[in-house]
Amino acid sequence: MSGSRGCSSLRLANSFTERRTPWGKASRYRGFYRASATDGRRTRCRDGASALKPVVLVTYAPDGEKRRAIADIVGDAAEVRFWPDHEESSKDGILGRTRVVLTYDPFEDLGIAAIRRLENCELIQCLTAGVDYLPLRSLPEHIPVACNAGAYAEPMAEHVVAMALSAAKRLAREHALMREGEFNQFKSTKRFAGLTCGILGYGATGREAARLMRALGVRIQAVNRSGHTDESVEFIGTLDDLDRVLAVSDILVITLSLTPKTNALIGAERLALMKPDAILVNVARGEIVEQEALYRHLASNPGFTACIESWWIEPIRHGRFEIDYPFLELPNVIASPHNSAMTHGMTLEAVRRGAKNVRRLLDGETPLHVVGESDKLN
Repeated sequence: MSGSRGCSSLRLANSFTERRTPWGKASRYRGFYRASATDGRRTRCRDGASALKPVVLVTYAPDGEKRRAIADIVGDAAEVRFWPDHEESSKDGILGRTRVVLTYDPFEDLGIAAIRRLENCELIQCLTAGVDYLPLRSLPEHIPVACNAGAYAEPMAEHVVAMALSAAKRLAREHALMREGEFNQFKSTKRFAGLTCGILGYGATGREAARLMRALGVRIQAVNRSGHTDESVEFIGTLDDLDRVLAVSDILVITLSLTPKTNALIGAERLALMKPDAILVNVARGEIVEQEALYRHLASNPGFTACIESWWIEPIRHGRFEIDYPFLELPNVIASPHNSAMTHGMTLEAVRRGAKNVRRLLDGETPLHVVGESDKLN
């Protein structure tokens, strides 16, 4: 810009300079987008000229309640635009002003050509807790991605406990046997108090599951990235301590993200380390446990129970549900269709949590849950 600091929208595309965001990524936004005086869609610059506000671009068409929630949280910090609401002729201008994208799947909603025109975008905020289904390495290098980690922690933790309790009390097994006329009144079941629960992935979901387990007298051993926590646990370590945790766990809960490091993390050798009557609960991603190894372990260890909430091939990520082995025919499998988060009002709460992370960036803070380069699968 020449002498004057005027911010005419006609010069918007040429009014960006390099700076560093708080987490080290390059950005081109000038400070005039953060001027204090606002007037509708325009922000008043120091010299009195006005500029269009930056845009938070929502790539899908949420319902009215979710739209209001996003708008309320973003507030005056940016203008919220909904991609499906716009005619094709106006979309290029929106892309150039977009500072943050709020989305479930930017590739499906926008397409790679439009994504490459997000030259001033500082963050893609996904509304899903996991982003392994997205080809993140195809994104422009200047755009970081944040997942919505922990967005569904509370209902997922309840699901973990429900599945584990069902396994410990043999509810599904005895139901099936009663249909065949058996009445095993004196068959022993497990009491939770005094059991050890190993939790792989001690983020929001893992911590919430631990909180519920502790209330039932269960001891917690956990694994996370750092090997440290402020929570009350019997043991905390990193993936280097995985075998130790597997060996002592009566209940093993998997809430890890799927990354190159956790893909096929648990195979036949590690399943063999577990107690023969252990309960495995996977609410993360099926691929963390080798499918064939798990099936064969279940078939040869009838006292071992697998509670499978997350599957290897699922409709949302792969377009279909498919398993290579007949897990659903085994009496020591408890299955659910990856619906642990689908409690009333939870998708709205997840939208709110994602929008709050967007607001962190707009307020100049470091956004949470930015996906590291080494965690990208694709």
